[in-house]
Amino acid sequence: MVKIMDVTDSGRIRVDPFHEFTLNDNRVDDYAGQESQLREVTWTNRSLLASLAGLVIKSIEFQVSLMFSFIKFPHWFIYSFVFDPYRTIRRGRRFLLSRIVELCDLGLKDDKPVLEAVRRLACGLFWAVYVGVVLFALLVSALLISGLLISHLAHKPLVVKESLNFDYTKNSPEAYVPFTSCDSSCKTEISVSMTLPESEYNRNLGMFQVRVDFLSESGQVLASVRRPCMVRFRSEPIRLVQTFLKIAPLVAGYVSEIKTLNLKLKGFVEKDIVQTACLKIVIEQRAEFRPGAGIPEIYDASLLLQSQLPFFARIIWNWRRTLFVWISMSLFVTELLFVLVFIRCLIIPTTQETDTTPSINNNSNLDG
Repeated sequence: MVKIMDVTDSGRIRVDPFHEFTLNDNRVDDYAGQESQLREVTWTNRSLLASLAGLVIKSIEFQVSLMFSFIKFPHWFIYSFVFDPYRTIRRGRRFLLSRIVELCDLGLKDDKPVLEAVRRLACGLFWAVYVGVVLFALLVSALLISGLLISHLAHKPLVVKESLNFDYTKNSPEAYVPFTSCDSSCKTEISVSMTLPESEYNRNLGMFQVRVDFLSESGQVLASVRRPCMVRFRSEPIRLVQTFLKIAPLVAGYVSEIKTLNLKLKGFVEKDIVQTACLKIVIEQRAEFRPGAGIPEIYDASLLLQSQLPFFARIIWNWRRTLFVWISMSLFVTELLFVLVFIRCLIIPTTQETDTTPSINNNSNLDG
């Protein structure tokens, strides 16, 4: 019987109750410590959020009260000055005298507060001017960099506007306009404007044609663009009614019997091989007329040439002012962040902590 009990006892694992109790206590203590740390972290987070919320609420209250005071003060001042000006003047004089007397009393009693206030005011003004100068320098540098970038990216389209003087000694009158070649792969749009008298000859002329030749320096024709045109037709009754309605300004000279024709010619693309040096504008003669005839009567003529930039270049040119402002502000903010992060002492003055060092030294001496 004793042997059986020994076997059964030897088969079991013996556990020290004191050791197991201490392990359980340590686990409970660790869990309690972790829980207390979590509570402290949550409490600090809540207190931080509460303080931030309080600051935000106080700032909003201050802004609202300041706004109400700015709104109420002018009306109150105008009302009091209109209905009781002498009392308002007396109040203002009394307020100023009381402030001056308080400052004089402080100066007579003790000069240190006044000198300290003056010193702080002078330091504040100096650092305000210093920070303003630094910010102004950063802004000027941002504007200069943005201007250089926009001037490099934005290409101005070519615009040529010239009056045309036709040579009527030839069968087909010609006019020449000097032309500065634009960038390659840029299309050009030409507008020829002609002012014609509303004469019977022009009405009976009908169709005529205008040709524009692109010439090189050697006189070679690089390209030609043609456009037929005619005076807009109006029947006799309509013309008589319009003349009757305009009889007063016509007699006074405010309105003239003229017609303006605007011809738009497109399709020419500048090439890199041979550049354009001159434009030749020709009023071509009608084939059915004898030499020198079939040419419209013209008061005045002018030419407007505009180059069409590519899509992205056109967007940059049209939005160059907006891009200049946005790039300038982005560069200014970037420079300000760089200065605040890496060169903080340049814009924010460093203060020497003279008050804390003696206390630290005293504590170290006491500990020693």
